[in-house]
Amino acid sequence: MSADQKLALTRRAFATGMTGSLAALGIGDVAAARSTQNDAADADLRDATLRGLARAGDLGDPVLASKADAVLARLESTDPEGAMLARVYRLFDVASAAYGYGSAERDQITSANLPALHTAIRDCRPVSFSYTDREGEVTSRTVQPLALVHPPQGIKLLAWCEKREDNRQFFVRAISDLTQQPRDFRNQRLALLQSLANSAAA
Repeated sequence: MSADQKLALTRRAFATGMTGSLAALGIGDVAAARSTQNDAADADLRDATLRGLARAGDLGDPVLASKADAVLARLESTDPEGAMLARVYRLFDVASAAYGYGSAERDQITSANLPALHTAIRDCRPVSFSYTDREGEVTSRTVQPLALVHPPQGIKLLAWCEKREDNRQFFVRAISDLTQQPRDFRNQRLALLQSLANSAAA
């Protein structure tokens, strides 16, 4: 069995097994989770689970937070990539971005870029796009997308930028002409997440 096949099995087991932990924590719909039948849905469930565990401490319940911490600690050995992704969410995913821009712009972003970015992150596919910075300068970027987070300023894409050869954050509302590339960076994903988390914690 290849390393990729083992990782896929680990992720499917995680997605199925974590539903019980979520039920104990009061997070998630177990019945809906157990009906998951395909890899894409498993990956989406895994991501939602990790986000919920990462944010459990924000609910004001120290017992719930302690349980979530214990689950995440176990992930260090069973799913190190998942544990690292949860760490990234804790560092960056700090508040809702719903008020960061007008509803018309939000609707346009949701329909145009967010679904494609979620898919690229899930499938470990690089994306290329035009990016407009605060000064209005437009640059072309190809990045390895790692996560979407929601700080007060607006939804951001966290990624490894091939142009800058470093971690970068991109406001989703400033991205245009988004296209997915055929390459796969699955084997580099854990190391990239580690680098991202370390840079944020420094």
